[in-house]
Amino acid sequence: MKIIKYISTVFIALIILSVTSCTKKADVDVTEAKLPAIQLSSLGYQQSSPFVISNTILQLSFGATTTNLATGKFTVEVFNGTAATGTPVKIVTFNSWSGTDVTSTLTVTNHSIGYILQPTTYPNTKVYSGNILLKLSLLGLVNAGTYSVRITGYSADGTKSSSYQQLSFFKTTAS
Repeated sequence: MKIIKYISTVFIALIILSVTSCTKKADVDVTEAKLPAIQLSSLGYQQSSPFVISNTILQLSFGATTTNLATGKFTVEVFNGTAATGTPVKIVTFNSWSGTDVTSTLTVTNHSIGYILQPTTYPNTKVYSGNILLKLSLLGLVNAGTYSVRITGYSADGTKSSSYQQLSFFKTTAS
């Protein structure tokens, strides 16, 4: 009977040691290594389409994550039609994920981008909840058009990027 008690005690001790000796850091390190360096994950808006070109500022929302990466430029490409192929009608370029586009001046903001970092348990991963404001009158759109959109986020050194697209994303109207 003592031998069974001894074996049971040793077995329980091994289980307790194996459970308590594991650290979250090891789990985080393994998982973090599998995460993409940069990933755009969503693109949407809450306004009602179709939009009047002359007086609409379209507010886009996007989601993204980066792991062990500094962000760089960000682009928004607008395509005429139901596909995000061919030559874009307009490319809006931002030098960073926060601020105004490259065509804005100190006194005139044409388009803007910003984000809020969301909580995460991974120390080297950032989760972004972002907004982009686009003045439709500056995009070269036509009335009664259907447009697709592709967004692309880049790393600071330009070596990594991620794109996300929405086909037939919004429509325009004359009034």
